[in-house]
Amino acid sequence: MELADLEAYFVDIGGQFISSSFTMREKLPSIKALVFDWDGVFNDGSKGANANSNFSDVDAMGVSLMRYGIYRSTGAHLKVAIICGDQNPSALAWAKRDHINAVYENCKNKEMAFLHFCDNANLSPGEVAYFYDDVLDLPIAAKAGLRFAVGRLANPLFLKYVEHHHLADYISAAQGNEHAVREFSELFTALLNQQFEAVASRAAFDETYQRFAQQCSTTSLEQWAEKNGSLQQINPST
Repeated sequence: MELADLEAYFVDIGGQFISSSFTMREKLPSIKALVFDWDGVFNDGSKGANANSNFSDVDAMGVSLMRYGIYRSTGAHLKVAIICGDQNPSALAWAKRDHINAVYENCKNKEMAFLHFCDNANLSPGEVAYFYDDVLDLPIAAKAGLRFAVGRLANPLFLKYVEHHHLADYISAAQGNEHAVREFSELFTALLNQQFEAVASRAAFDETYQRFAQQCSTTSLEQWAEKNGSLQQINPST
């Protein structure tokens, strides 16, 4: 797909390119990991004493397609991490089910978790695509190689700040509870020229996808939590 046509698809639905699609495509070969904020990205960010911060399989499929698009393009496996501000059973359940590399919980200092993940994975911050929605994510957005910000009608001035300081490459039309992650996925895979090929292969459950899925299934999940200003590893059995 021509990049001008690609941009038109997303601008027409209300997306905003802070960087051109050409610039984003130029950055993609260096991306080796996806890191996601959770609340407000996979959902609307609602909290409560007994509430669970859920996710949608629409977005989960989007993450899978991003990983698979890279695999089909380069043969490499993207590392994936989630950074949560609180303890989050839904995020952990998704991570276990979909073979995510790392979950960070109770993170008041998200940048510390992000840099810890980069160090553990032997990556530079510029090799990470970051998906986020709010103020506490900005220190990471200032360092990541590609930045995808969730659009939200309630904070136009925050989004103007993000634009002015160039803290995102793309701002979604969809809000967190409207499958913003899937919108990011559509753009990401299209920039790889995998927008149709990855879907067709996944739908057919062909040999390439089966090989990818089998390799993903060997991923070991690491769990970390912030406590007293430092990160501590959690034993999965506890």
